[in-house]
Amino acid sequence: MTQENEKRLSIIREALPRFEEPQRIEHTLGVYRECLWMSKVFRLSEEEAYTVCAAALLHDIAKTLPLEKALLLAEKQGKTLKTDVPTVIHQYAGAMLALEEFGRELVNDEMLSAIACHTTGKAGMTMLDKMLFVADFTEAGRKYRSCLEFREYLHSGCEKINKNDKNARLRVLDDVAKRIVGYTITYLTEKGKKIDLAMIEAWNSMV
Repeated sequence: MTQENEKRLSIIREALPRFEEPQRIEHTLGVYRECLWMSKVFRLSEEEAYTVCAAALLHDIAKTLPLEKALLLAEKQGKTLKTDVPTVIHQYAGAMLALEEFGRELVNDEMLSAIACHTTGKAGMTMLDKMLFVADFTEAGRKYRSCLEFREYLHSGCEKINKNDKNARLRVLDDVAKRIVGYTITYLTEKGKKIDLAMIEAWNSMV
């Protein structure tokens, strides 16, 4: 990554204590490291690598906002939330907060898209959307069996593929994203919890 992009990432990284507690920062840096690994494995362009790594650093900055403030933040940016699942609102508010706090000098539209679907996924996810979505689930700090299994599947699957065959590796990424969505829907259903419409739409677009 260029020195300029490293500097931009450092600005975001150093600002994290303003938004997150130490334990949350540890998770955030885990997601960052997973995205950095993906940027190399999938041979992303310079701008793509910066985008997904910056999105990783920013993805949870609205996690601890009170619900009322998160909703107001989203409305302030002209976004109407179509969800009644409180646990996913931080992804929408986080995209807005990232833009408000760091501006267009550090934040681009692809980054906002990835942040705004990192918990639920959505229909028609881009490659970078999927990378952040998957990394949030597979980062090394996650110790749940499902997280460990999907991380192993992603890493071992990519390692078995010729490094020049990006399309084959992207198919592994697609498969992991689909598996995570399917697993999460099953888990929430079994627990009798609501499922955000964006996740249902993500699943329907993948099958």
